[in-house]
Amino acid sequence: MKKLLILIVSVLALIVMPKDTYAKSAESKVTIYFFRGYDCVHCEGSLEFINEHKDDIPENVEIVTYEVWKNAYNNKLHLALKDKFNIVDDDNRNAVPFLVVGDTYKIGMDGTIVDFEEMLEMANKYTSGEKEYKDIVSETANELKKENKDMKFKAIKLEDLYKDNTVVTIIVFVIFGLVVVGFIGLIAFSRKN
Repeated sequence: MKKLLILIVSVLALIVMPKDTYAKSAESKVTIYFFRGYDCVHCEGSLEFINEHKDDIPENVEIVTYEVWKNAYNNKLHLALKDKFNIVDDDNRNAVPFLVVGDTYKIGMDGTIVDFEEMLEMANKYTSGEKEYKDIVSETANELKKENKDMKFKAIKLEDLYKDNTVVTIIVFVIFGLVVVGFIGLIAFSRKN
């Protein structure tokens, strides 16, 4: 009877333990905030590189982007964060890409493996428990919303930024194909006359 009781408790412990482990990893979710500018070459290149290597990003790390050159509210958040980090150099006030992870930041990124690894290392300090994670961006956004209730930030997750638009791609290729066939037909028709 004792052995049966030990077996039942052991099985229950194995069933319950993975749920606790999962809950713990969900709690330690870390967000990398990527502030970018519309048509910024370094931003686009970096985001494309990150998207190409998205399988290397741990499950408990998500990437959220804010466009700050055309969105005034996002720009206010961007500048408020730079104030919190005491970035006062006029040359760097609107500099992008600007990454924030917890209470650390990085200005500039060129879409290289070195930048990508540095970004993941910033996140790893929080996911590993080396540093306590504090979401400075959310806190700052909430502070700004208290000052102005109409303030609406537009954040886009990396996976939403690069959604698979297969239908649009097919339409573009079909139109391009028709244009090419039309030009070839035009050239062939003009040579016969």
